[in-house]
Amino acid sequence: MNWLYELDNRLISLFDNPGVWWAGLVVAVVVGCAHAVAPGHGKTIAAAYLIGAHGRYRDALLLGAIVAGMHTFSVLVLALGWVGLTASGGTDTRLLTSWLQVISALIVLAVGVGLLRRYVRSVRSAPELAAAGSGHGHGHGHGHGHGHGHGHGPPPGVAPWSRRGLVALGLSGGLLPSPSAFLILVSGILTGRTAYALILVLCFAIGLAGTLTAVGLLVIKGSSLLTDSARRSSRLTFLTRAVPLVAALGVTLGGLVYLVVGATAVWSA
Repeated sequence: MNWLYELDNRLISLFDNPGVWWAGLVVAVVVGCAHAVAPGHGKTIAAAYLIGAHGRYRDALLLGAIVAGMHTFSVLVLALGWVGLTASGGTDTRLLTSWLQVISALIVLAVGVGLLRRYVRSVRSAPELAAAGSGHGHGHGHGHGHGHGHGHGPPPGVAPWSRRGLVALGLSGGLLPSPSAFLILVSGILTGRTAYALILVLCFAIGLAGTLTAVGLLVIKGSSLLTDSARRSSRLTFLTRAVPLVAALGVTLGGLVYLVVGATAVWSA
């Protein structure tokens, strides 16, 4: 994608020109947003997880914050590692980044399997919950108003929210750093401008996380609208019950694909 490479080069050139440091901060945020919009970076998997786990708006915000923090941390660790390898005479970090990709893929795969297990458990427990709810209704003929309050919970087949899964997915999304952010921090360390380079990396992470958060908010809103519409349509009701399964399968499949790509990179490194 030529436009993305041009943005990366623009950011690097601004870093090399200290006179326009403020412009570098703005461009770093824009480049972070652009990288999030480009293919990859876990947008589809994050969206699928938020649907499958019946996520809330605060969960999308937390996911973005975790991705931003993890991306900044991984860039810092990899840059320091590269400088250390350079000093010791070895500069090939390709194997390290390949292993990071494998680790990220394993995390995503584990999250997907966890979603599938929760979906299976929710399907098995749905008849028992329905029977219990029916029995409760006969015992309190005048209390049917209480039944409406229970309608705000996840519908049958929707897995309960998992904070551990959210954290794991956020960590995997930020584990593999962007090459442009990595190059800027390495240049900053080697030229004695580490603080400014780290600020640019933080701005990049803010742009990346902001876009991922926006995608998550839109997905959650769309899922909520679909659930509300399903209460008036039997066909949509079936669809809403199938969506968590599709989302769980999507996360699992994405983890498998990432694992194959990462393992191939390790083998060829």
